Amino acid sequence: MNPADIVLDLTKSKEERIQAAFKLENSTNKEDIIKLCKALETDPSPIVRHEFAFSLGETAWNEIAGPALIKAVENDTNIFVRHEAILALATLGKKEYIPFVEKYLNDPEIEMAESAEIALMRLKEVN
Repeated sequence: MNPADIVLDLTKSKEERIQAAFKLENSTNKEDIIKLCKALETDPSPIVRHEFAFSLGETAWNEIAGPALIKAVENDTNIFVRHEAILALATLGKKEYIPFVEKYLNDPEIEMAESAEIALMRLKEVN
């Protein structure tokens, strides 16, 4: 079974979905990354979504992964997922993300403010 199908298959265990996401980190298939983005938005488990965010940061698919990660930072209800999504944006390494990340430097949730600080440092090192 294609790992991109596994990440969306809720009959698979959390570990199976996570391992499938890790296999997609080097995918050259746009449709696979789109499915991983959908899984980031829809998986019921915050732990799994956290790992999906991490994997999206490793993909280098900025035009697809970037918007999905921004959406997760803005909308996910779990701080663990939001934290990982903002760090994953930094891993993608585009200077265009700097203004977005800067908005979270004074976030009332200390985890987000600290994550934004780390993400900003990473982005500035790359750029």
